[in-house]
Amino acid sequence: MAHPINTLILLAATATATGCALETATPGDCLHCSTAQQETSITSAEPAATVSAGEAATCAAWAPMRDLQTRTAGWSSGSTACGAGALPDATRQASLTWVNYYRALAGLAPLSETAADRAAAQSCAVMLERNGQLSHTPPTTWACADATARATAGRSNLSGNPGFPMSPWYAVRGWVDEGRDLSNTLGHRRWMLSPELRSMAYGQTGSFACMTLGIGARDPAAPAFVAWPPAGWVPTAVVGTIWSLSRPGVAVAGTTVQVTRDGAALAVNAAARPAGFGDDTVSWEMPAVVAGSSYRVRVSAPGAAAIEYEVRPTGCGAR
Repeated sequence: MAHPINTLILLAATATATGCALETATPGDCLHCSTAQQETSITSAEPAATVSAGEAATCAAWAPMRDLQTRTAGWSSGSTACGAGALPDATRQASLTWVNYYRALAGLAPLSETAADRAAAQSCAVMLERNGQLSHTPPTTWACADATARATAGRSNLSGNPGFPMSPWYAVRGWVDEGRDLSNTLGHRRWMLSPELRSMAYGQTGSFACMTLGIGARDPAAPAFVAWPPAGWVPTAVVGTIWSLSRPGVAVAGTTVQVTRDGAALAVNAAARPAGFGDDTVSWEMPAVVAGSSYRVRVSAPGAAAIEYEVRPTGCGAR
């Protein structure tokens, strides 16, 4: 759950694009094209199929993550209603692993765990569990709403629904996917993939989760912009229908977003997301992605060079 603030500022959108040409003469001619455009192909284990070197590497990195979707142990409630209970260390580690997987895809540095925030994150999750709802500003009348739990809810990403079996995969995927962006900010994604996010702590109960956000100095090695989904090969399991690009100064009037799929223009409606959640961000709604297709994106903001990149969703199959 992200803080609700002002309504969206609608931007112009067009349905034509040139994208990054495969016939680019040198890498410098199209700085934001994926390196997959110039990769050679290799034969996969399936006789009739070929995959690029980049696709094979992407699927190899996804394989252990796919297994991690179902491997985490759950929470055991405490002896009292507001007790922290027991969350296995492996489950906490899985949350960090998932966050860093997404950040690596986006070209961002990994986070570390803020161990000192473990208890606070867990108290936040227990509070949400006992009240069966999400809030960044829980009232003092809530059950288990001590000062620590309430303060932590105000500086964390929250996830949950009564009766739903919570897991690190469900929480982190939801925060990045933003399929239920009730606040219209993309706030969860923007903080999760922010160059200023340096650490985190994770708390979880049966149906709820809290992740503290350790915001610090901007990473000087961060990429010039953060796109989600990112350029290059990406498993379809982590690609949703809300795409975005974050960069200081990108969310201004007159910004246009152009997208093609396999050379055919797609009609997209772009919108600037409100400030206050990491970098300026423009987003657009996409139809369901098709594995094996090439999506070329061009984002143009007044007074700045256009950003162009290519997204290649892959189903990874049995690889």
